[in-house]
Amino acid sequence: MITDADLPPATMTTGQILAMIGQGRVGLASQVRRASEAQWTRTADRPEFAYAFPQMRFTPGAKGKTPPVLGFTALNSNPSRALDLSRILAADPQARSLGFWFSAHLDWIPAPIVRRSRLFPLWGGFWVAPIVESSVVKPDGWLNVYLAAFNLTKRQQEHSLRATDAEIPEGMRGNLSFSLHPGRWAVQLVSVPTNRGAGEHSVSFKTRSGAERAATAVAVGVLTLGSFIYAPGSSGFSLRYTVLTPETAQNVTQWEGYAMQAADRRFKEAGANAIDDGKGGRISQATVLQQFRAYLTPSLLLAALRSKQAAPEVVIASLFDEFLFDAFGIKGSQNAFVAG
Repeated sequence: MITDADLPPATMTTGQILAMIGQGRVGLASQVRRASEAQWTRTADRPEFAYAFPQMRFTPGAKGKTPPVLGFTALNSNPSRALDLSRILAADPQARSLGFWFSAHLDWIPAPIVRRSRLFPLWGGFWVAPIVESSVVKPDGWLNVYLAAFNLTKRQQEHSLRATDAEIPEGMRGNLSFSLHPGRWAVQLVSVPTNRGAGEHSVSFKTRSGAERAATAVAVGVLTLGSFIYAPGSSGFSLRYTVLTPETAQNVTQWEGYAMQAADRRFKEAGANAIDDGKGGRISQATVLQQFRAYLTPSLLLAALRSKQAAPEVVIASLFDEFLFDAFGIKGSQNAFVAG
């Protein structure tokens, strides 16, 4: 059984509990008890569950003195791969040098994202890690920023950020607000339009000003009976990104097409229309290629084109193998292709 702040005691299997941890639906304050046990224990203290939680390896400093923490984040729509990465990181001695790491299952994300990232202290015990899909973007496109928020306290917290230097579409503004139970985390997507012309730009995410917070505290206090947590001061972070020139963007699009053709050719050469996910299931060619296209960000393609390891055609074609590993944990893709 498992219970949490907003979850009454419920009977679940180990697999179901791990799935909920990976989705952020139960947190560090949750407790579990097996049928044979009399006492409840913290889920995060049980070895069969501990590895699936976000790992915070840093020691917070005095109030206002903790700098951003460098760590590793992985976001994946494949629940098995998300858990596998958590397990691998927990067993990797090199990961212990990181300030934090976590691997999340997001069923709505179009392609896996594996990034180094920084965790910023914004409110007391409330941290946010921005995860940028691609810091290089096409003109009139989108800068996609995944905001991973962590409430590391024993109380519910509700907070909002404000974006400066960019206009956030109205439909996205709600994702700048967070309401998290104790020990819980969430990932929310904010897309910034890249219509400011070619060159380097920045967008900042800051805690609200004192006047804004005071007004919000009154409004939220009426609606939620005072669950809003007031935090004086202001902090935040800025993200730099580059908008490509139309000519460079066209070149990137052409190489994206080449990568897709190379991946499609791999299926044809193998006489396959699916891949084996390594766990007894099959993933259709259409699904694989759809995710691969989303995986091919301008940042990734430009880095591949600038590589000195081999000719551009070879490096670009090899991105499909990198994708199969990041998305499904597949090594040696020659054995992954299967006929329907």
